[in-house]
Amino acid sequence: MSLKKRLIPALVGSALALGATSVHAVKFTGVFVFGDSLSDAGYFRPFLAGIGVPAAAVPGLGRFTTNPGPVWAELIATNYGGNPNPANAGGQNYSQGGARVAASNPNDTPLGGNANRSITTQITEYLAVNGSADPRALYAVWAGANDIFQTLPAISGGTVNPSTFLAQTTGAEVQQIARLQAAGAKYILVFGLPDIGSTPAFSSLLGAPPAQTAAGTQLSAGYNINLFNAIAASGLHVIPVDTFTLISEVKANAAAFGFTNTTLPACLPVGSTSLTCSAANSVPGSSTTYLFADAVHPSSAAHAITADFVKALIDGPNAYSTMAEVPLSTRAAHIRTLDEGLRSGQGAAVGKLTAFAAGDGGKFNIETNPLSPQTDSKNRSGTVGVTFRASDAMTFGVAIGKTTADATMGSLGKFKTDESAGSVFGAYKDGGFYGNFSASVANIKFNDIQRYIKLGQVIRTNTANTSGDNASANLTVGYDFAMGSLSIGPFISMTMQSVSVGEFTENNANPLEQSSRLKISAQDRSSNVTSVGARASFALGKWTPFARVSFDQENKRDAREVTASPVTVTQGITYSIPGYQPNKKWGSSTIGIRGYITDQISLAVMYTSVFSSDNIKQDGVTANIGFAF
Repeated sequence: MSLKKRLIPALVGSALALGATSVHAVKFTGVFVFGDSLSDAGYFRPFLAGIGVPAAAVPGLGRFTTNPGPVWAELIATNYGGNPNPANAGGQNYSQGGARVAASNPNDTPLGGNANRSITTQITEYLAVNGSADPRALYAVWAGANDIFQTLPAISGGTVNPSTFLAQTTGAEVQQIARLQAAGAKYILVFGLPDIGSTPAFSSLLGAPPAQTAAGTQLSAGYNINLFNAIAASGLHVIPVDTFTLISEVKANAAAFGFTNTTLPACLPVGSTSLTCSAANSVPGSSTTYLFADAVHPSSAAHAITADFVKALIDGPNAYSTMAEVPLSTRAAHIRTLDEGLRSGQGAAVGKLTAFAAGDGGKFNIETNPLSPQTDSKNRSGTVGVTFRASDAMTFGVAIGKTTADATMGSLGKFKTDESAGSVFGAYKDGGFYGNFSASVANIKFNDIQRYIKLGQVIRTNTANTSGDNASANLTVGYDFAMGSLSIGPFISMTMQSVSVGEFTENNANPLEQSSRLKISAQDRSSNVTSVGARASFALGKWTPFARVSFDQENKRDAREVTASPVTVTQGITYSIPGYQPNKKWGSSTIGIRGYITDQISLAVMYTSVFSSDNIKQDGVTANIGFAF
């Protein structure tokens, strides 16, 4: 029997997965893939000449799709910093067409190549070379279709119990996933099977009986249930990829994805393998308009949708990590309004009250980096309060404030924050020495949360709302040296802050857009910033220009992760993705003027900006007006 004829029956099934746009992706130290023909990036390419393929055509062939289009695994590896080539060409993709979970298929040996390698064998090969699994790398396991293909005749004939088969096969796959995790792997994509019964091989259009179609669908669904149940029972934290739901949605809304045919294979003649399929022997334009390349394998466009879906699972939680960062900047704006309200109160007579109103508007931008997308927010803060000059040295106050932000997460989505804060604050001044403190608590509403999910040419929008809390305390001490009209001196301050973001589940009213919905677990972000600097002012009658500069350090930079769970994977399997990690050091500067319009009415205006920060841009304008009673 020729190699070509031996390969065709064993080559595995169809699939696809989830999408998300990820121009600003998390970076991994590698992308290692274990699987069958659905993930094979060209393992058989070196052997094509042995079955009569012209040497000039070989480089563009060898994938189980509409060549030369890449498979999902190549797109993901390129996106996240891995080597997309097959393992026998120096790459990180160990997949091989025809592979089963544990059993080897020695009859599927390519000329001059290794015996068909099961997923178990592939992982053994990887660990033999590397010794352990890199916890900073991304891993993927997609298997099971060939086990179904090769066992289906026995199941149909009644000699194999389908329940026993599914339990044993998925159990063997979970053992290999646990083996990877025990070796150190932390981020593992685990793919469920697509609906094998909906592939052309099981279609009545190609002569398949209805019972075979039903059996393919039932076994695919049963495999996924058993697989994810076993993962949940084992306590493994993997990234579950629900290809079954995704592909069903794509087929049900094919035109929106650009598909004109979801039932027949693109490669000609019908029945041929996609391993040697290209534009020369396929329906014109079919790489982007047909869902299937051959009887069981997806086209290039379907692989691109699968890759997009995987990106959405990773980049979505990562982007949401910035939801806990924006309230840090909005709180800084609120604290600036309190400081100026306190200043106006210190100018009142002892025993007198001063009412003040202050506003602050600014921007907080996180530039593109490996741990978050570009995040831009426009912040607005308004505060009203009252101070009491208790003595020459002591001033106290209370205030309420409203702070809002409109934030975008690059091309991945947006959200709004709305904080209602209550604050107490005070100051002590004795000669040149001074000390200021403030404490604030706020409830945060995260409104109009939107995440954009790119799947091929389709853009989905998932929505959500949630709430959170924001508590902070600030203490500043310093000494001003008087030199005539000039006052200058050092200060040190500490700002402690705790932000929480409540869990939420994304919504999408379209019943054909459920596969991309995520449940996002609660987040916590703690900050402890120490600032050392100097301030100066120069009295010019009723008006005093002033300036301030500080060098700031974040003392709490623990790595953060955001935990998520796909809604359509009902077993509630959770996984965590690295989140944004703040800079350690930066600088801040302020310049402004304050003074008196009348003996009772004070006014202050200032501009604050952040400098020397690797990926942060932040500034704001604050204005305060006070009225002494």
